[in-house]
Amino acid sequence: MNFKTLLALGLTLSTTILAKEKVVFWHSMSGELQNSLNKIVKDYNSSQNDVEVEALYQGSYEETIAKFKAISGTKDAPNLIQMNDISTAFMYRSGAITPMEKFIKEDSFDVNSLEDALLNYYRIGGELYSMPFNSSTAILIYNKDAFKEVGLDPNKPPRSYSEYAEYSKKLTKLNSNKSVDRYGSAMIMYGWFVEQFLANNDKLYVNKENGRTGEVPTEVTYKKDLPQILGWLRGMYKDGSATSYGRDWDATRTAFSSGKVGMYLDSSAGIKGVINNSPFQVGTGFIPNETGEFNGSVVGGASLWITNSSNDIIQKSAWDFVKYAISKDVQSYWSINTGYYPVNKESYNTLEMKENMEKYPQFKTAVAEIKETKPSYVTQGAILGVFPEVREKMVEALEKNYEGKEKVDKIVDKVVNESNKIIQRYNRINNK
Repeated sequence: MNFKTLLALGLTLSTTILAKEKVVFWHSMSGELQNSLNKIVKDYNSSQNDVEVEALYQGSYEETIAKFKAISGTKDAPNLIQMNDISTAFMYRSGAITPMEKFIKEDSFDVNSLEDALLNYYRIGGELYSMPFNSSTAILIYNKDAFKEVGLDPNKPPRSYSEYAEYSKKLTKLNSNKSVDRYGSAMIMYGWFVEQFLANNDKLYVNKENGRTGEVPTEVTYKKDLPQILGWLRGMYKDGSATSYGRDWDATRTAFSSGKVGMYLDSSAGIKGVINNSPFQVGTGFIPNETGEFNGSVVGGASLWITNSSNDIIQKSAWDFVKYAISKDVQSYWSINTGYYPVNKESYNTLEMKENMEKYPQFKTAVAEIKETKPSYVTQGAILGVFPEVREKMVEALEKNYEGKEKVDKIVDKVVNESNKIIQRYNRINNK
């Protein structure tokens, strides 16, 4: 090949690259998650000649939303952004996004291939505002070998609070010095789990139908229901069958994998890592509730939002990438490598996903949870403009309950009052 040919080829390639529409994509995936996301972006960019996605890591979800608030509505804003579940209310009301529903209708895109339970979290007033991407829910993880050791059926995890407390007591093991060698259960100090308990008990978190009809919530609604949850946990702490390693998820996971804890609640995205790190058989079960009859779980994780800071062509280009990112093969790859649910139901039919499910059958429990969740405003989960602050108050309540120095009723009154003040201040400042 002579120089003129090479030059002509180079000019052609340069023209092609320049002709691509650039989509700036902000995200919060780090470590191995970022590597998996970067591969998806790279493969997309190589698959067509019209759009070039630039994936830019912005730090944690909290850091990302802070940056976005500072420049939303300006030309410096990203065209596509990943936001966590509790940022939904802010994004929805920000005036800085274009609802995903608009692109779905314009493109006559069939959403029937997508998991409705995952879509429902990001629907408000029946309209889809963002596209779920990395989704998970709460799940019970337990040591099957420990179950066998104490005479419990390793294939029948507890379903009710009373069963959970009973199993926790049986799983607790003391050494010759009467010190605890293995706690029956452990609780991660994270408010999301309380949201799961309430939803599984068919109880709203806030009024105005959890904020799902478009009306702005004005107060929390769990004052009568939270004492039962905290009292259940307090009972296990008091009899020594349960403990907590605080807010650190990995500390609890490490304690479980080292045999110091018999069971605990985790995110479904953590299943694979726990199995790989545990030298015993790991089981999974539904999150418990009062009756033992499963009502449903609330989706966690994050979704993709298309901003209105750019022209229609760029927005449609961002939509084109979103469609690629939720396609069955891409979602199969994403789920296998991250532990998140595949958004696309057809991903389960791919050979790779079938092999992964065979290798990690525990993940079938997580799939069953979202498929058996009863659709309602309760199981959609609450949306609040100040959810991070309200969730922090619930974490503080969980910590106080673990310390055991204050009565449960006093803890409940405090978290209700402080949460309501935060919500009402937000509404007042934003004229809601």
